[in-house]
Amino acid sequence: MAACDRDASDQGGNLVRPSTVVEPEMRVDDVPQEEPGLARNRWRLANTNTRDVAGNLSASLERGRGGPLALAFANGITVRAEILSVYRANTRINAQGAFANLMGLDPRVDVNVYRVADETVAAAAPRGGLCGEARTQHVAVVEYVDEDGDWTMKIAAFKGRAAPGEGGDDPELCGVYIYRAA
Repeated sequence: MAACDRDASDQGGNLVRPSTVVEPEMRVDDVPQEEPGLARNRWRLANTNTRDVAGNLSASLERGRGGPLALAFANGITVRAEILSVYRANTRINAQGAFANLMGLDPRVDVNVYRVADETVAAAAPRGGLCGEARTQHVAVVEYVDEDGDWTMKIAAFKGRAAPGEGGDDPELCGVYIYRAA
């Protein structure tokens, strides 16, 4: 009968757990997050820099999970990017610090780093592309639930030849664009 008693304890007064314990066999994220463009596609801007450069956003994966990421910004910028690596936000990317510092992220969030295969900038884009007149070489993208409980997407654009997170040369951060799920 002691095995059925929820308050069963051993001789030292410690609670005894039943012999069958079910534990999750899959990874559980410390911070809820998703591969960018997979679950949510429409995003509304969350700050003035994002409004002035990029505008609202539609994001999608061309061939499902792991496929090229397509970002279509309302201000006339379209980016097609291919995944390079996934890093924790506490990974150092340049002399100024880690992804977490530069993008304002929880250090436990995963950052997806992409090589920009194509950036198309319409003549009507008010400030050029994500890096102004320079070609955007890489983007670091996160999609996660922020401290307020909102689904958030942050995109950091880089114009340097070095990919962020690889070490070595400075990837040359151009800007960080912040969105909330629409």
